[in-house]
Amino acid sequence: MRAALRLLPFAAVVAAFSLLAPAASAQGFGGTATDMLVRGDSLLGQGRPNEAIVQFQEARTLCPTPGESVHSLQGEAQARLALSELLPAAGLFEEAATDYPDDPRVPDLLYAAANVRYKAGETDKAIELWRRALLKSPTPDLVAAIKTRLAQALRFKGQQGQEEAVATLKDFDTVYPGSPLAPNALYTLAIVYHDLGRPKESETIYRALIKKYPGKAAAVEAVFELAQVVVELGRKADGAQLYRQYVTLNPASPEAAAALERAGDLLLFRAPKESAQLYAIAAVKAKTNPKPPIPTLGLSRWLPVKRLMAQALSRIWVLVLLGVAALGTAAFLGLWIVRRLRPGPQPAAA
Repeated sequence: MRAALRLLPFAAVVAAFSLLAPAASAQGFGGTATDMLVRGDSLLGQGRPNEAIVQFQEARTLCPTPGESVHSLQGEAQARLALSELLPAAGLFEEAATDYPDDPRVPDLLYAAANVRYKAGETDKAIELWRRALLKSPTPDLVAAIKTRLAQALRFKGQQGQEEAVATLKDFDTVYPGSPLAPNALYTLAIVYHDLGRPKESETIYRALIKKYPGKAAAVEAVFELAQVVVELGRKADGAQLYRQYVTLNPASPEAAAALERAGDLLLFRAPKESAQLYAIAAVKAKTNPKPPIPTLGLSRWLPVKRLMAQALSRIWVLVLLGVAALGTAAFLGLWIVRRLRPGPQPAAA
């Protein structure tokens, strides 16, 4: 009995320590998990991603709550992105979404992971993640963003992907009125229609975009794309006018030179003098504007030849017009002379 009584104080100490153990283990030399997360966010905001990664990783060793664990994984993923470590960042976003499926940030995590995978060239994986994000009850603004990115990726997945892209975006402007992504969504929809060989539907969407969102970047670029569509539909004069309009709206565009060259091509035989002028301005734009990201949207190597041809045709047209004018003048003078020399009517016999 006496020995048992001696053990009571020791048992009490052990019990008290066991109660305090979780709190003690949740704090390291740098503070609690929350302290580490705050410090990590601060370092990330200061442009010190390597140091931020250490803080986020340390936070995960301090018995964090589920919410803190998601914060830690998400923070480290953002730091990896700052270091251009795309695939590790995507993996961390996915880990957070998979390990903590009840966290309200899961749709955002999957969306972020998909964007990073797409940037890294993993299109199929990105499409899968965007689709998963749509199943996680995202907010309406996030749904609009997911659908826009998903459709842009599906455009390059053949006809089946393009048909799905159309189904994804065809009611976008109605379902998400006022969305800042609406111009981009309509632009993508019009391009997909064009890809599918449906230029009339494409023209309708482009014109709606240009009318409803004037001045928006997508609406300006739509003018260039619309020019190609109307030329395919046989309206070359409209196409030339639209190419020139595009350059007026976006004179510093990398594609401005190509737009002017295409306008010149469309006017080469109809208005060669104007065509020559457009070719000359195109050559200047090619030197002063940024290089286009796609080589086919730069000037063709035949531009100097086409410019000479336009100048020659312009001179020929001048000679033709002068010839026509001379012939007209000669014909007029001939008629006048004939009238002067032709005898008048004979007087009637008495």
